[in-house]
Amino acid sequence: MSAQLLSTVARLLDSQNRLNATAPTSTKSWRVAKTGSLVEVSFGRGPNAPIYAALHTESSYLRLNYGPRSGWGTSIILLPALWVAGSYHQGSQIRAAWRKEGADLEISFAGLISGLQAQGQIRLSPPESNSISGTVTVNVDGDVNLDCRPREAFKPVNLSSMHISADNWDAQSAHIDTHSFQIPAWGWVIPSPAAGRRFGLRAGTSNWKTNAPTLEIELDEGREIAGWKTPSFNPNDDNLSVWAATDDVIRSWRYTFTAKP
Repeated sequence: MSAQLLSTVARLLDSQNRLNATAPTSTKSWRVAKTGSLVEVSFGRGPNAPIYAALHTESSYLRLNYGPRSGWGTSIILLPALWVAGSYHQGSQIRAAWRKEGADLEISFAGLISGLQAQGQIRLSPPESNSISGTVTVNVDGDVNLDCRPREAFKPVNLSSMHISADNWDAQSAHIDTHSFQIPAWGWVIPSPAAGRRFGLRAGTSNWKTNAPTLEIELDEGREIAGWKTPSFNPNDDNLSVWAATDDVIRSWRYTFTAKP
């Protein structure tokens, strides 16, 4: 691990969670609990406030739901994914720390993936009725030679989900801006190259999951959007992805996310 990343991790650990666990039960507040590699974020009154976010630090996957009636489903992969020397790199361990920023909760993270050093922030706004939103900012350092793989060489933002059949899914369809795409049996979710600023995976209720959240991403600028489904019969297998794509490593990016019905 580089000296720069070690310094970043040290700063994150120095600013580790100092949220007041004894906040008055009449006041809605953020609460963060870490068990092993899982960081759970709740918001509300008292120790039994509902959990809205779950950050898996072993993989950099961030799961969200829109409130007590929501199930879990699609994840955001915080670290970029990329193809290098014929190998695909997706998900890697991160360090995380958190603090309150006014009414918001800020989670800082840092990690390494395929020679790239990444650090970023998640800023969660207090939930509204049946929705939660926030922003993610990521910066990367390091040099890699990406493979020539149109539509997938470098993925700064990646949604990971499950769709094994028309009746068993966490995500029912994909969308880019105002265009909707049904999930195929396998292969490219968006048949031909498409670009947009807003994309996501629509959800709802299936035989597998009740009230899975729709997850939508709005990019800081328009980019190519692509997606792929791998055939699977295992509902616990993430076999569906939709992502923003570039042919080169980009050094910084920012996006907003919303989880809703």
